[in-house]
Amino acid sequence: MMKNDFNAVSAETLVVKADDERAIALMRRAYNDIFVAAFPMPEERESLEKIEEKLRQPTHGVKRVILLAGKHLDDPDPAKAQLYGISIAYYYSADQAGLLAYNAIAPEYQQMGLGRLMVKGRIEGLEALAAEEGATLKCAVLEVNDPAKVKPEDDSMDPAKRVATFERWGAKRIPVPYVQPALAEGEEKGRSSILMAYPVQGEYPKGEAVAGFIRGIWSANNNGPVDYRQDPDYLNAMDALKNWPGFPPADAPPATPNTLANKPKSGPAAP
Repeated sequence: MMKNDFNAVSAETLVVKADDERAIALMRRAYNDIFVAAFPMPEERESLEKIEEKLRQPTHGVKRVILLAGKHLDDPDPAKAQLYGISIAYYYSADQAGLLAYNAIAPEYQQMGLGRLMVKGRIEGLEALAAEEGATLKCAVLEVNDPAKVKPEDDSMDPAKRVATFERWGAKRIPVPYVQPALAEGEEKGRSSILMAYPVQGEYPKGEAVAGFIRGIWSANNNGPVDYRQDPDYLNAMDALKNWPGFPPADAPPATPNTLANKPKSGPAAP
């Protein structure tokens, strides 16, 4: 296929299910051929073994959406499929919150509309997981390296360019002091990320929905020396969200100079 003839609209997508061994085989190919190259720093990516294990046996109420893009994805022989990209999202069941965690596109298919397609597909996958439980997805957020804290040479992509790309795709930055919990025992908390959000069913999340995501990721990764509900970083974010009404509608007047950080705190938030 010639690059100039490629049209992202013609791409097929496939959500990988734990009981679909053919799809699992495609996922392994996409991980080795596309994902590793997109996230060359081992500390930036989940291992294939962990991805597969958690897909088959979710823990802490966290389910995964693994989305593949390509051609001939339904061919009985996985080796005959063309793979363009692989994306991963997490669904925090207890809080109906989603995290768009990874998006990797093969170099020859980048900047052709696939990234936006994969965002849409993952949000639809998260909505489907919520519907299976009789619930509704409340938010779809991203953790993104903060351009003010992470230099371009220390990331697989210039953080400023990544933020600008997500903004073009419709994401908005959430004005909350976010700290990622330690993702494993003995690891440090992450202090270099910001949160962004995409609309779900045409609506950006309110503070309550974002608080659900933070509660979800902290409860699923309760690896600190104290209960996450007593952690100052967790409480700081939850408290700040109490004062944030959400994004203004598109036709709202310009925001006043009073920012979230300037508003008075109202005491510890309920867990």
